[in-house]
Amino acid sequence: MNDKKEEEITKKFEREKRIKKEMQKIKKMYKNLSKEKMTKIQELIYRASFLLIMAQDMESDLIECNSFTTTTINASQTFVKTNPLLKDYRDTIKSYQAVIKQLDDLTKDELINEPVKDELEDFIDN
Repeated sequence: MNDKKEEEITKKFEREKRIKKEMQKIKKMYKNLSKEKMTKIQELIYRASFLLIMAQDMESDLIECNSFTTTTINASQTFVKTNPLLKDYRDTIKSYQAVIKQLDDLTKDELINEPVKDELEDFIDN
C-alpha cells in the first residue's frame, strides 16, 4: 500500500517538474514581452504546459495499452471499441492548441514589432 502511494507521489512530483520545464521553454519564446503583458499571460503559459504534459502522458499510455479493445460476447460476437483514453487525448490536444492560439493572439502585436535579425544580417554586421 505504501509503495503504491510513494509511486503516486513520485509521479506527481515528476509531472510538476516536467510542467515547470515546459513553462520555461514557453516563457523563452515570449521573453521580450513587457512585464505587464507577461503577467497577463502567466496563467495561459501554465495551462499550455499542463495540457502538453497531460497529452504526452496520455500518449504514452495509449502506446502501452493499445488504442482499440476487443470485447467478445459469446463465441460468435466480437466488438472492437476505441480506448476511452483516445477521446480524452484528442480533447486535450484541442484544448492545448486553443490555449497556444490564444497566447499567440494576445502577444502577436508586441512580437511583430520586435526586430528580427537573420543570419545574413548577423554576418554582415560582424
